[in-house]
Amino acid sequence: VAELERAAEHFASTGLALENITPESFPLQNLSSLIGGQLQELLHGRGFVMLRGLPIANWSIEKAATIYMGIGRHMGSLRSSNGKGHLLGHVRDQGAKVEAGARFYQTNKKLDYHTDSADIVGLLCLQKAKQGGESFIASSMAVYNELVKRRPDLIPAMFTPYPTDRRGEVPEGRDPWFEIPIFNWYHGELSCVYLRHYIEEAQRRFPNAPRLTKEQVEVMDLIDAILQEPGFPLQMAFEPGDIQLLHNHQILHSRNDFENWPEPERHRHLLRLWIAPPSGRPLPDYFASRWGNVTPGDRGGIIVPGTKLSVELGT
Repeated sequence: VAELERAAEHFASTGLALENITPESFPLQNLSSLIGGQLQELLHGRGFVMLRGLPIANWSIEKAATIYMGIGRHMGSLRSSNGKGHLLGHVRDQGAKVEAGARFYQTNKKLDYHTDSADIVGLLCLQKAKQGGESFIASSMAVYNELVKRRPDLIPAMFTPYPTDRRGEVPEGRDPWFEIPIFNWYHGELSCVYLRHYIEEAQRRFPNAPRLTKEQVEVMDLIDAILQEPGFPLQMAFEPGDIQLLHNHQILHSRNDFENWPEPERHRHLLRLWIAPPSGRPLPDYFASRWGNVTPGDRGGIIVPGTKLSVELGT
C-alpha cells in the first residue's frame, strides 16, 4: 500500500491529467512483478483475480482513481467504456432505464451473464449496496464443454454470427448492431462473446438485422440453463477496497439486482476499467466490428464520432 501511495504522490507531482497516466508516471518498482504475475493468471490461468483490502476509506476519490488506474496501466492500455470516452467507468444506479436504451451498469437491475468489450474488465468497489448486487462469474470454457457434450448438433450454431445491439453507441460507418459468434476458435484458443439481452434487442429494434435461427436461440437457451446449475457459477461478494479483474474471453460475469441505502453517499458505487494488455491473445477479424481492431494492446472499448478520452471523477 505504501508503494501505491508513493506512486500516486509521484503522479500528482507530474501535473498530468489522469487520462494520460502511464507506468512511467506511476512507478512501481516492487509491485510491478506482482501485477505481472496477476496478469499472467488472467491471460493464461483461471481468468479471474480478486485483489482485496485497499484502504480506500482513507483516500479521496482522486487518489483511489489514480492508484486503480495506475495498477491497470501496468497491465495494458486503458480503453473507453462508453461513447463519451470515459476511461474510468462509474457503475452505479443513475435512474436510467434499460427499456429506454440505457446500458445495465447505469441501473440497479439484475445483469445476466455477459462479457465486456475489452480483453480485461476491472471493478473497484467504493461502496457496496444495502442489499444485493452480488457478483457471479463462470467459465465460458466449462459452459462450452457442457454444450458440446449435451448438444453436439448445435456446434455449428455456436460459431455463426449473432447480431448484437450497440445501444446507440455507433462508430462511424457502422450499423447500429454488430455481428459476432458467441464462440470463436482462433490460433488454437477459444474465446467467448455473449450478452443475450443485446442480441435480442437487435432482433426487436432493427428489422434489417439478420434473424436468429432456431438453433441459435437453442444455443442461448442452453447456455443460460447451464449457468444456473450448481458447479458453474462462483459468487464473489464485493467489499470496499476490493478489485475484481476478469479475462472476458474466458469468464462470463453477472450481477444481482440491488437496493441502495437512502443516503446518496452510501449508494453502491464501483469503478470500472477496460484494459488491453499488449500480450493479449490473437483474435479473429470478427472482433474488429465491436473492438475497432484486433491489435493486442490497442483494441477494445467504444469509440464513436465525437468521442474524447477523459476521466470523470464525479459522475
